[in-house]
Amino acid sequence: MGLTAALAPGVAAAAAKPYRIAGANKDEAGKWQAAEMLEQTRAGVSFQIQFLEPEAARRVLKNTLGRDVDLLPGRSGESRRGYLVFVLQIANTSPLDVTFNPTQARLSTEKGDMEFALDYTALYDASRLLGPEGPGLEEMSTALFDRSLTIKPEGSVRKLLAFPAPREDKYKTLEVRLAEVNVGPSSVDAVFAFRKFPMSPGE
Repeated sequence: MGLTAALAPGVAAAAAKPYRIAGANKDEAGKWQAAEMLEQTRAGVSFQIQFLEPEAARRVLKNTLGRDVDLLPGRSGESRRGYLVFVLQIANTSPLDVTFNPTQARLSTEKGDMEFALDYTALYDASRLLGPEGPGLEEMSTALFDRSLTIKPEGSVRKLLAFPAPREDKYKTLEVRLAEVNVGPSSVDAVFAFRKFPMSPGE
């Protein structure tokens, strides 16, 4: 319940931003269109991924942890680059065990930025900044992909996947690559395109 209650489509950040980040699909005319959720299936493994604005990610954490913590804040000018957070669901419809290691997941931009997903050590460092109110490793593991896990046939997992944001806010496109997801003895990659879309009045 914790990872679904806060997922309101089109949630904007508290500060008025000139853009929002969303999944990107091209229409028949070749024009990019925003998609709240991106989906792919590879070798019997289904992936669903959605970008969350900082306030939405904070609400998900609150629902999961049972208290409000600003563990993964968004960008604040040039002084704090913050994090980019996605909710990811992996469902295994294959007859084989699936192993997902989030440390192999990476985020890149057309500007050449590249960041790996936060693992438990990076999340622990972020939690320490919150002092005694910061969540522990086991708490964070219930809400975030932070270490390798195995999904049995017919099983599924839904958690947050977080990356350090690019150092500069000059990029236009993002790519999330879930690399080397093991399906039995073989592996697959799933690649998802995101981009900045202008915000319409009222968003």
